[in-house]
Amino acid sequence: MSTWEGRVEDFDLLTGQTRFGGDLRVEGALWLGFVRSPVARAAIVAIDRSAAAALDGVVGVFTADDLELITQPSVEGITPTEISRPPLAQGSVAYVGEAVAAVVASCEAIAADACEMVEVDYKPLPPLSNLPSATDEDAPLLHARHGSNVVLTVPSGNPAAVRSSLEQSEVAVTLSQHYPRVACSPIEGIAGLVVPHGDRVLVHINSQMPALTHDELANTLALSDDRISVVIPPIGGGFGGKCWGENGLFAVAAQLARRLNRPLRLVQSRPENLLSMQARDQDQSITLAADQSGTVTALTAEVSADVGGYAGMGAFEPLQTQRLLPGPYRIDQVAVTASAVMTNTAPTGPYRGPGRAEAIGLLERAMDNLARALDLDPAELRRRNLLQPEDFPRQTPGELVMDEADHLGALEQALVEIGYPSLREEQAARRTSEDHRLLGIGLSCWADFTGRHEPCQPASAWVTDDGRIEVDAGTAPIGQGMQTVVTRLAAETLGLDPAHIEAATPDTGRFRSALGSFGSRSASLAGSSAVRVAEQLLDQLKNQAADLLEAAVDDIELRSDATLGVRGTPSANIPLADLAGTEATAAFDQGQPTFSGGTHVAVVEVDTETGEVDLIRHVAVTDCGRVLSEMQASGQVQGGAVQGIAVALFEEMRFDADANPLTVSLADYLVPAASDVPPVETHFIETPTDRNPLGAKGVAESGAIAAPPAVQNAIVDALSHLGVTHIDMPCTPERIWQALRAATERR
Repeated sequence: MSTWEGRVEDFDLLTGQTRFGGDLRVEGALWLGFVRSPVARAAIVAIDRSAAAALDGVVGVFTADDLELITQPSVEGITPTEISRPPLAQGSVAYVGEAVAAVVASCEAIAADACEMVEVDYKPLPPLSNLPSATDEDAPLLHARHGSNVVLTVPSGNPAAVRSSLEQSEVAVTLSQHYPRVACSPIEGIAGLVVPHGDRVLVHINSQMPALTHDELANTLALSDDRISVVIPPIGGGFGGKCWGENGLFAVAAQLARRLNRPLRLVQSRPENLLSMQARDQDQSITLAADQSGTVTALTAEVSADVGGYAGMGAFEPLQTQRLLPGPYRIDQVAVTASAVMTNTAPTGPYRGPGRAEAIGLLERAMDNLARALDLDPAELRRRNLLQPEDFPRQTPGELVMDEADHLGALEQALVEIGYPSLREEQAARRTSEDHRLLGIGLSCWADFTGRHEPCQPASAWVTDDGRIEVDAGTAPIGQGMQTVVTRLAAETLGLDPAHIEAATPDTGRFRSALGSFGSRSASLAGSSAVRVAEQLLDQLKNQAADLLEAAVDDIELRSDATLGVRGTPSANIPLADLAGTEATAAFDQGQPTFSGGTHVAVVEVDTETGEVDLIRHVAVTDCGRVLSEMQASGQVQGGAVQGIAVALFEEMRFDADANPLTVSLADYLVPAASDVPPVETHFIETPTDRNPLGAKGVAESGAIAAPPAVQNAIVDALSHLGVTHIDMPCTPERIWQALRAATERR
């Protein structure tokens, strides 16, 4: 493991000097606000903006008809434009909170007042509030041109062979559950600043995907590629939500900034963010078949995702679920059908471990149920089925090739760290003493493909006028510490002190191929490309210095004081500043994704009198290949695990029968406080991959993937002897109390 200490970005973050999207200001900037729909489904009959436009300080009120923006498909080949979210509503609305009109004003307060004064005449239509209502044979069509509320239905595997295995199986269990819809809820919503420059426009936006955002905005605005630049400020939490969300509103901002020739600020409020940046939401069912020894022989599953009023990136996520099953287990017969369906809720998109969290959540609940059916300890069942070193490389049912990870080693270490045998003894003792605070132990073994999306990562590096080296590895600064990773790796490659290296701010005007940070790809792909581009730059610098110093290239060295000289001749040197402007580009193409894995163990106390859950310990053992920085890797696991624990215990976006959201503020939508979770204990196993020069795999999403079923399994485990077999997440006191009551009635 690396001995890197400290993060180069932390000083500015901790001293308040970092300028996030909402902090960006320029002289003369106007404020952009949005009128949002209060109804889930309706035709827009008329919009009266006269009163708002007359308000002192209002520059203008604009609708879709005024702006001539081109709606873009969210996922090419999956979400055609007729079911993709337009920047502003076009003739109808499909969910509560959809942006209907834009207000430009001199300040935030006036914009908010003007938004309230815009009168929209809605003709309400019957809403589709959930999957059953949207898939009913008599269901109205949300988007008539598409001809169906179903976006896609994709089968995989060999269903006939799986059915045969199920029919011949000695033991089979079936589980159905709902994986809840959640809000990404980053500390900072969508925010930024748009500045017009003649026929060009500069867009400062806190997007995780600079290059894709550049493409989307240019296409939406019908601008040539060179007339727009996307610059990414430090981002106050991404989690996937800033790959999509309401980034399209920046097309509105850019169009208006160009027309008005004034800079515009756009900052989402918390309610706007909760209403628009949502994820997950799957109905799931699975059947596992096994022999009496506990060897799992077949898996069949159906997953259906509610992707909201328009098909955004969320329509892709059930395919992720499909590709990841059967996780870290040696199960050869697998058939999974994935579908995506539109309803009158907010469009969904990726959120830390999208689709993959749902896969492991379903699989690990089923493994616990199978263990009970076989009367096996849950750890023993996993031990008998986890992939072994001899199983790699392994072709997955999802047509990916897994590289090696020590899944069994992670399980065994997690059991040791948690003190598994003694916990089982304590659990038994509490049950016999009729203690109303029962102990539960939950396991979650997981695998995850990392760096799968856009496996080729370009990078650029150049020498600045003051003799420093800037490296743009295309990553977005979402708090994951990639500035430190890029700086340290480039410094190690060049042999320089890290003080001479700077990780550049992503700017598509300077480096068009800045792909961003998503899919647990930054360290392995961007880190590898940072090494490659540093090597390319070093070669160029040595060649230039050799010409200037009239020496052989092989005799040139880059010294730690940022000078180039002839080896063995201290007096012959050239400062880096003399070679300012030297630039190199490189790209690293990993080809196949890497597969991380590990085990989480959660220990809970459940009060049978109140349904209250106390998570008392959470241990995570992770194999993410070579660990570049244990401090940073631990932070990623811990942060993800807290979000996963929140899904298991607290978080859920809820809607009433008319598709009205019921959780529109942090008073209703519960996110955990520090006091709600114990310290997440992190440990690492290193099985370096050979798919990149660093040997590293992704880690950032692992906690959010693995933690929810570990906690959910622990709660069910605490109550299983009372007849409780399942509780949907979030496992609230109310749901636990209801499950206990139902179990009592069955007995």
